[in-house]
Amino acid sequence: MQAQNGSTFLKHRRIFSLSLLSCVLSFALPQTAQAQDIKPLANKKLRLVVPFSPGGGVDGLARAVAENLTRNAGAAVIVENKPGAGGNIAAVQVAKSQVSSSGELQLLVTSVNHYANPVMVKNSGYDAYKDFVPVAYLCTFPYAFIVPSESKYNSLPEFLAAARQTPQTLSWAFGGNGSLGHFLGVAMEQSAKVKGVPVAYKGGPDLLSALASKQVDMAIMSVQSSTPLVKQGRLKSLAVAGHVRNKVTPNVPAVNEALPNYPNIVGFVALYAPVNTPPALLTQLHAEMNKILVSDEYKKRLDSDGSTAAVFPTLEALKVFFENDGQQWEALTRSAGLKVE
Repeated sequence: MQAQNGSTFLKHRRIFSLSLLSCVLSFALPQTAQAQDIKPLANKKLRLVVPFSPGGGVDGLARAVAENLTRNAGAAVIVENKPGAGGNIAAVQVAKSQVSSSGELQLLVTSVNHYANPVMVKNSGYDAYKDFVPVAYLCTFPYAFIVPSESKYNSLPEFLAAARQTPQTLSWAFGGNGSLGHFLGVAMEQSAKVKGVPVAYKGGPDLLSALASKQVDMAIMSVQSSTPLVKQGRLKSLAVAGHVRNKVTPNVPAVNEALPNYPNIVGFVALYAPVNTPPALLTQLHAEMNKILVSDEYKKRLDSDGSTAAVFPTLEALKVFFENDGQQWEALTRSAGLKVE
């Protein structure tokens, strides 16, 4: 993997927050009567494929969705973790899947790597637009810059000053090539004009293990995965990504407080179905997912991580949003020079 400085990387991020906000304002509308009349998913079999290790932020969200679909819609839902190749293995599996003879449908629960991988990886094996249909925008995905509790660095400026003084000595870890953590680390290096040692892992639990054993100096990971250990004093959070402090950790500064030119990168977790999924089943899934996204239980879960969902009234509206958002992640990948050799 190679990460080169790209002068246009920061510029592309200026439109990200406006894109998400515009989408939410335009599409977060009540469901139509037609959507409410759709038959339930009772007796359907669904397999949610997660391209990250068990126990991480995306995995936890997938399991919450599975629990809700099982309880509320009567579907038989299982979660399968398929980490590796920055999410590419899981995406190819779902892209090539068909509704099985037993009626099982595979779905992909993933993040920004869905759009980055086909740009980074030669012959990735899937097309993010032609092979998939977005079904639900599950949530925004807050991230933080985390160090071991024993680390001598107590703020992001301290860490960056040390990285500037001794280039290519301090390591920063992230959960897979082309992941949100990868983009955030590249943006950190470019904004601060430092050069560290990027290290890719399979997901949140692997990052936590690397921090605990002091294999890396810093991990850039989800607030959901890191906050419990931060509150227990076993890890330290130096900053949260973006331009606003996270309500879950209000005493932790936003990264742009240390780096004013840091881009406001907003990640996401979304649910995708193979493009060959029967249209009626897609409509059912979308309707049931919208019910979950607006439920008090789901909102409470997201509140505990400082994240939010976005509800789209139609599959077409969701497709339009991700066609635009996906192209921006592709542009970021190219401008940052992220490649897997």
